[in-house]
Amino acid sequence: MFSLSWRLFRSELRRGELSIIAAAIVLAVVSVWLFSSVSARIERAIVSQSSSFIAADRVLRSAHEIEIDLSAQANQRDLGYAEQLVFSSMLFANDDFKLASVKAVSSQYPLRGRLSISEQREVGEEREVKAPNIGEAWLAERLFYQMDLNVGDPIYIGDLQLKIAGRITQEPDAPFSVFMAAPRVIINIDDVEATGVVQPGSRLSYRYMFSGQPAALDGLGEWLKPQLQANQSYRDVSSGSSALAQALQKSEQFLLLAGLIGVLLAATAVAVASKLYGQRHYDSVAIFKVLGASRSQVRRIYIGHLSLVITVSIIVGLLLGLLLQVPIDSYVQQALNIEMADTGYRPLWLAALSGLVCGFGFSLPPLAQLFSIAPLRVIRREQEQKFQGKWQHLLVVAVAVFALLLLYSNSLVLSAILFGVGIAVVVMLLLLGRLFLFFSRKLSQSFGQSALKLAAASLQRNARDNAIQLIGFTIAIQLSLVVYVVQNDLIGQWQSQLPEGTPNHFVLNIDSDALPVVEQAFAAQGISDAPLYPMLRARLTSINDVDVAQGGDGVGEYVDPDDGKQQEQRRGVGRELNLSATLELPYRNEIQQGQWLTDTSQNSASVELEFAERLGLKMGDKLKFLSGNQNFEVTISSIRSLDWSTMQPNFYVILSPDVIEQLNVSYMSAFFLEQNQQVWLSELLNQVPTLIVIDVAAIIGQVNTVVGQISLAMRFVLVVVVLASLLVLLAQVQGSLEERRKQTVILRTIGASGALLRNAIFYEFFLLGAIAGLMAAISAQVIIALLQIWVLSMPLSINWMLWLVGPLSGGLLVAISGWLSTRSLLRLKPSQLVRQLG
Repeated sequence: MFSLSWRLFRSELRRGELSIIAAAIVLAVVSVWLFSSVSARIERAIVSQSSSFIAADRVLRSAHEIEIDLSAQANQRDLGYAEQLVFSSMLFANDDFKLASVKAVSSQYPLRGRLSISEQREVGEEREVKAPNIGEAWLAERLFYQMDLNVGDPIYIGDLQLKIAGRITQEPDAPFSVFMAAPRVIINIDDVEATGVVQPGSRLSYRYMFSGQPAALDGLGEWLKPQLQANQSYRDVSSGSSALAQALQKSEQFLLLAGLIGVLLAATAVAVASKLYGQRHYDSVAIFKVLGASRSQVRRIYIGHLSLVITVSIIVGLLLGLLLQVPIDSYVQQALNIEMADTGYRPLWLAALSGLVCGFGFSLPPLAQLFSIAPLRVIRREQEQKFQGKWQHLLVVAVAVFALLLLYSNSLVLSAILFGVGIAVVVMLLLLGRLFLFFSRKLSQSFGQSALKLAAASLQRNARDNAIQLIGFTIAIQLSLVVYVVQNDLIGQWQSQLPEGTPNHFVLNIDSDALPVVEQAFAAQGISDAPLYPMLRARLTSINDVDVAQGGDGVGEYVDPDDGKQQEQRRGVGRELNLSATLELPYRNEIQQGQWLTDTSQNSASVELEFAERLGLKMGDKLKFLSGNQNFEVTISSIRSLDWSTMQPNFYVILSPDVIEQLNVSYMSAFFLEQNQQVWLSELLNQVPTLIVIDVAAIIGQVNTVVGQISLAMRFVLVVVVLASLLVLLAQVQGSLEERRKQTVILRTIGASGALLRNAIFYEFFLLGAIAGLMAAISAQVIIALLQIWVLSMPLSINWMLWLVGPLSGGLLVAISGWLSTRSLLRLKPSQLVRQLG
């Protein structure tokens, strides 16, 4: 039987009869290969590029020293390795002392990013360095002003005297929490024991850092994670809740979405081609049966034939994908200015598996129909075939496609959204096709003798086939619209969260005496959009007169002191919080319940939504705080949501201004500073040494870089998706050529002119495309809305342009594709058409 399959395959290959099914499977394999490979490479490259902000590719954090020999584990996996220990200690110099955050590092630190120092107290030449020498220390800039120090001066940490060897100008894993008050001191890790400050019970943060190939890092993680305790974590730069981590998480979701769209588009192309594959072989199967072949023999012949088609198509697709990957990688690397990372064999086997699942899965119903063909088909060509078990086969196909989406994405939510909307669209379009009979009849009665009437009659006559065609048209247009909206609207919306002029410096610890000086300095520099927020630290002691446990929900759980938002979330109700008071609703804060504070508000507070949910707070609850030795009570008057990724001052609790009148507060602000204004900032620190200035320009720059890179990547995805969608449209049109050839013979024989037929075909395809475009716009809007709510955590927005672009572009694209594919029929004489039908 295989020899018959092989001869049939070679014969059809020579005649070009396998072009549609083969092209569809090749398209499936190439698109999945390219989407999975390019998306994964871009994602890994962006993460690798951003890893400089944690000074490594992976970091193991712990509240106590790890007993495992991690250095040996890193060497076994050919990974770079470094260690650091972070703790707070008093710094003594010039009969003065300050609380400092001491970071002790090993000789290989940093593994990623740039650590640089200057050997001058003020602005001067910088040089890139590794860890300091034993007996030396590097200090943050503000310590030089606060303690009147110079490079070369001695300082003391505990029992150890150290020499100041430089001023820190760039620290790759600098803390970006605006409430991290202690300035940084970097020393060699071998000096820690001599300080004598690390004692049992000391609050310590151990960090074990690794760099290398992603596969090796993931392997280390798989080995480590079962051994980790609750106060330990193994993470990369995309973990956590920082602005950069959120940007990386969103970039991963956008690229994943692009890949899933590629998988769906590939499945659609193969589904369309599989139907044509089955129809093309009706007569040949009937002839085999007339010649005495049994059903089992026919089954073996055509399963062997289909296996050859799929195998050869997959091999061609993989080779084509391999050839295209080189120039595409080069283009992406130059356009995004990134070093493309290796992705291993996953894109290879995923593309091959997609070809197998789509090829065999979508060919099951057509094959089953082939096996049921009666020999009478040879004589009565118009005979309709009865197919049992159709819905069972469709269920198998649906499960296979969903499994493929899930395998590709590892995201149940994202896969379910795309798959669920796709199923809903298919069902709606099948129902819509049934309505063609009614509406097209009405249309044909109202148009009189015209090309429109002929088009409406054709829609009526082929209502069932048109409904099937609509599915392919709609899915192809829908996926193009989704990528278009993602590239033009969602990424733009994401980018707008950090607009030009976003504050890149935070200044804290402004006391009442320094407030006029800071305000005057801001005015002199033209900094007008930098509101000054009063700030106080207070401990929540009771809720509705019920005492709060002083351990909070953070007891027993290590919280990294550099981790900003997560720090206060986990420290919980028994820890100190940073509160503020203002009558202006902060940027990107939205009231969810109640009313915002006014000048008549008394003893009131607005609390953040997630904070309220975590503590079970509701409107009208009474909160009692302790600040220093002063107690005060407030009533919740509003609950608000906020966007933590805006790089603006944000607070869990904002008080009405009357509450802080008798309390000790300092002030903070956030402002945008150009690079050439750094000298002014140094002068301000010299004038007011108690100020705490935190520079977040680097992280804002990297977030914007990530957004820009994803935007360019999605443009590439859009081009590929549109081209692939056009191929799907052409395949759909090709599938109807046989039926249209018969209709054209009849119409030309009874005297229909070429112009009438040409216009009728254009109108028919335009109506099909417009209906498909309208359904595509509706389903694309649903997909975008679900993605915004459930996946991307972005505010819901309606894109009204889709309702115009969808039907118009769908109608024109399908009409032009149909006209181009059928114009050769219109040039033939009726006698030639009859001979072609044979």
